[in-house]
Amino acid sequence: LKEFFYSSYRNYFRSQFIQQSNHWGYRTISLGFIFLTIGIISRALWANEAWGSYWNWDPKETWAFITWTIFTIYLRTRKKKNWKI
Repeated sequence: LKEFFYSSYRNYFRSQFIQQSNHWGYRTISLGFIFLTIGIISRALWANEAWGSYWNWDPKETWAFITWTIFTIYLRTRKKKNWKI
């Protein structure tokens, strides 16, 4: 009986840790998404002034777009499935 309560107690705190990690991971990705969006837009405006085009498909722009797309898919999927935050 003592081992059962100990494992139950331990699983409760493990569950709390997982929920907190999930919550802070979501918040961090949301914040990163906002800054990445601002960065992509400001970089495009600067590139237009400097080079005359908004997007050139160089590696930095391409990977910023890929990362932004992954963040978008994660955030939209999480919101659509109504996961707990």
